[in-house]
Amino acid sequence: MADTMDSYLNLLANVTILCTVAMFAAGIPSCLTIFKTGSTQNVPYLPFLMTLVNNILWFYYGILKNDSTLLVVNGIGGCLQIIYIAVYLYFALSRVKEMRQSLFAMCFMSALWFLLQNYVVEPKIIEDRLGLTASTITVLMYASPLAEIAEVIRRKNSASISLALTITSLATSTLWFLYGLLISDLYIQIPNLPGIVSSSIRLVILHLYPNDLKEKIS
Repeated sequence: MADTMDSYLNLLANVTILCTVAMFAAGIPSCLTIFKTGSTQNVPYLPFLMTLVNNILWFYYGILKNDSTLLVVNGIGGCLQIIYIAVYLYFALSRVKEMRQSLFAMCFMSALWFLLQNYVVEPKIIEDRLGLTASTITVLMYASPLAEIAEVIRRKNSASISLALTITSLATSTLWFLYGLLISDLYIQIPNLPGIVSSSIRLVILHLYPNDLKEKIS
């Protein structure tokens, strides 16, 4: 029985890695657009930065948990985000806003590291605090499309929603939730529930506007 569970867990971990890396690779088209046009116009910087911060937090959490799945996924994801950020900053005409956001992220990460290293002694408490922080940021990232969803409903136009990215996001959130369930880790389970809900809502919206959906598929 234990061997069977280990086999299921390994299979789930491998599929989860593939799906998550595929989702992180969604930034490649944006980078190609920047390369072709030589401009960062209409390409937001903050999602790259937030994802990098999230990758770093989960990577650190993976070290504390000795979880190779977290380490592989967030190691690859972090490297991709660094490349995206480097490309963005290279082509950006004005980097003031982006540098301000990056500085804030650096201060946040430095303050968190300082607090965990100097004011928290028990390794389990460090693990819990880090897991809670990473989970909170993940929830915020999954909740961010809600404003877009509200705008789509108001305009009755789903052109801004990517079908491929929505399906990938739904699959990834579901896989991570199941993975967290199997290893009994609430910090992995809970933040992926909003991802499942958010992606499901976007799929429903795409279904409500079949003309837009057909255009995306074609």
